[in-house]
Amino acid sequence: MGHRKGAGDDMNTLERGLAGRTAVVTGGAQGIGAAVVARLCAEGCRVLVLDKSAEHGRSAVKDWREHGHEVALAVGDVVDEDAVRAAFAGVPAGWPAPTLLVNLAAGFVFKGLDATPQDWQAALAPTIVGLSLVTREFVAALPPDAAGAAIVNMASISAHIAQSGYLTYNTGKSAVLGFTRCAAQELAPRGVRVNSVSPGTVWNANNERYHREALGLDRATAEAAPEHGGKFLLRRFADPEEIAAPIAFLLSAEAGFITGTDLPVDGGYLAV
Repeated sequence: MGHRKGAGDDMNTLERGLAGRTAVVTGGAQGIGAAVVARLCAEGCRVLVLDKSAEHGRSAVKDWREHGHEVALAVGDVVDEDAVRAAFAGVPAGWPAPTLLVNLAAGFVFKGLDATPQDWQAALAPTIVGLSLVTREFVAALPPDAAGAAIVNMASISAHIAQSGYLTYNTGKSAVLGFTRCAAQELAPRGVRVNSVSPGTVWNANNERYHREALGLDRATAEAAPEHGGKFLLRRFADPEEIAAPIAFLLSAEAGFITGTDLPVDGGYLAV
C-alpha cells in the first residue's frame, strides 16, 4: 500500500533545527522565559519577547544583543488586545513572520476557596485569556506557507494534582491543558502543532527567594529535604535550561508527529 502524501511530507523536508525561524515568547524577560529565549537564540532563531516588565525586558534584550543575537522587545500585558496586536505588528522589518510561539505568561495567585473575584481575575486572566489572545494573533499572522508552525504552552505539575491552598493556580494550569488539546484539534488542518509542558519545581530567582526568605533554606538544603526536593524521583529541582530544552524540541521538526499532548518535565514527580 503506497504512502499517501500529506502535511507530514512538508514537515519532513524542514531542517532539523530551528535556525532562521522567528519565535515569539511571552513572559520571556526572566526565569524560565529567559532560558527559553536564550535556547532559541542558540538554535539560531530571531526572538520577539512580549513581557509586561519594561525594566527586566530591556535589560535582558540588551544582554542578548550584546552577544550577537537578534532579539526584539514588545512591552505589554498579554490580556491587552491592543498590546498583543502591536507586538505582532512590531516584528522587525526583514525578519521572517513568526512561526513559533511559546506562551509562558501566567497569573501566579495561590488561594483556596477564600479567593475573591479579584484573585480569580488575577489568576486566570493572564493564564487563559492572555494565552488565547496571543495564540489568536499568532495564528492570524501566520503566512499561508507556514510549514512547521508550532506552539508550546506552559502548564505545570500543578495542573495534574490537588494541592492545598493552590485552587486558583491549579485551576488555571488545568485550563491550559484543555486549551492545548482543543487548539491542537482546531489548528491541525493548518499544520500547526500545539503542545504543552508541565514542569516541576524550577530553581529560578523567585523560588530561590522563597526558599531563602520564607523557609531559610539554600538550594542544597531544600533539595535534601523530603518535603521539597525529596518529592521528586531525581531528588532535586530543575534548572530553567532543563525546561527550555524540551520546549525547543517540541517546537522543532523532530517533534513533527506530536500535537495535543503534555510533556511532564518533573523529575519523576507524577510517576509516584
